Amino acid sequence: MLRGNRWIWALAVVGLILGLTAAPDRAAAGTLDEIKARGVVRCGVNEYGPALTAMNENGQWAGFYTDFCRAFAAATLGNARAVDFISVSSVDRFDALRQKAVDLLSEASTWTLERDLGGLAFPATVLMDGQGFLVQRNSGIGGLDQLKGRRVCVVNHATSVGGLKRVDKARNLGLKIQEYSSIQGSFAAFFDRQCEAVSTDGIILASLRQQLAPNPAEYVFLPERVTREPLSPVVLKDDRQWEDVVRWTVLATIAAEELGITSVNVRGHLNSSDPEVRRLLGLEGDTGARLGLEKDWAVRVIEQVGNYGEIYARNLTKVLGIERGQNALSGNGGVLWSPPFR
Repeated sequence: MLRGNRWIWALAVVGLILGLTAAPDRAAAGTLDEIKARGVVRCGVNEYGPALTAMNENGQWAGFYTDFCRAFAAATLGNARAVDFISVSSVDRFDALRQKAVDLLSEASTWTLERDLGGLAFPATVLMDGQGFLVQRNSGIGGLDQLKGRRVCVVNHATSVGGLKRVDKARNLGLKIQEYSSIQGSFAAFFDRQCEAVSTDGIILASLRQQLAPNPAEYVFLPERVTREPLSPVVLKDDRQWEDVVRWTVLATIAAEELGITSVNVRGHLNSSDPEVRRLLGLEGDTGARLGLEKDWAVRVIEQVGNYGEIYARNLTKVLGIERGQNALSGNGGVLWSPPFR
């Protein structure tokens, strides 16, 4: 079931208020139990363009972050299609989660100390990125120092504003920071030449340049990245079981890539004698039951959605031409690795 209207979560909040008389039963059930009873995972997503999160020409949600929504559905329900995609923005995303209008967020949320202390949990980093800048090719701006005194568009209620202010102060740039309530609004203002640059996470810049620019070739990235952005799904901190399910689902996609297990060959690995493979695929041990899942939950994730490398390749590499870089496995020079499944 695919729904992308922001009013959906608002209605869910009303339903929560009206259902207070049933609060004792609801409190007793964790998010995983609610998902199983409902039959779908409600996944909050933010529209960042076709490589990350967008509705495709067939009316279906596609992209890197939406693939992880499907992975969570495959793990919990055995069906990667059992997802309600609920559109959120940088303004309302955490409210939607706190008000239980969504089960989790799968979008470009940076793991920070303040957010962690605010009752939000960031189970596992799915993408490492950094804040960058997009400018017009013919602007003559070739580096950050050449933005001195210039206007920069940025979305508010996001870490990009703080990153921009810190680099502005550190390098005495005198930037004229123009804040917008949506990422799309900041890009629209930039393309309308209301500012000389737009700033956000580098992969979002690439994805939205492709989707929104009148002519993407007329816009280029500055070489600098001024922050590090560890991006993770987000859940509420008061439900450790659900946090564990989300964490280990992400890690299962990474572990599968490390072990050479893909959506194509996963069934063949069911005969493996490798203890690590057997534990990952639920052939040994009881970790599935302890997570509240079926023993073959990781098999379903890998078979229906793929390992991390497959997810990355079909979205970020195929759509945008972005190579793995720091998002490669640690054995290949990147930062991604999985703890052992034991």
